[in-house]
Amino acid sequence: MRRNVYINIAKKIGSPSALTQEQGNLIYNEILPVIQQGDQVTLDFDQIERMISPFLNNAIGQLYGTYNSEQISDCLIIKGFPDEKKATLNTVISNAKKFYSNREAFNSAAREVFNS
Repeated sequence: MRRNVYINIAKKIGSPSALTQEQGNLIYNEILPVIQQGDQVTLDFDQIERMISPFLNNAIGQLYGTYNSEQISDCLIIKGFPDEKKATLNTVISNAKKFYSNREAFNSAAREVFNS
């Protein structure tokens, strides 16, 4: 039987503001071993008052580097996510899928831009 690991985001990051990549990495590092074991994880955003894309990129977006959408949907349950931030989450997921599907092209384009 699969277990479900519950993570209260605000409690885990110690703040009602989910703003940084470091906070996102903290959540990602909690999620990853659960998914690797084939279990489910519930992310509870109920007490989060502020949130921006760097947090979401690292907490959720980088999962797409290892897993496909179906695998993530099967293992990840999102609870209490603010309606006004759903567009941001959708953008993060869309960008992650594009990036991880062709990582070398993105890296090459970035090198071109930053080295010119």
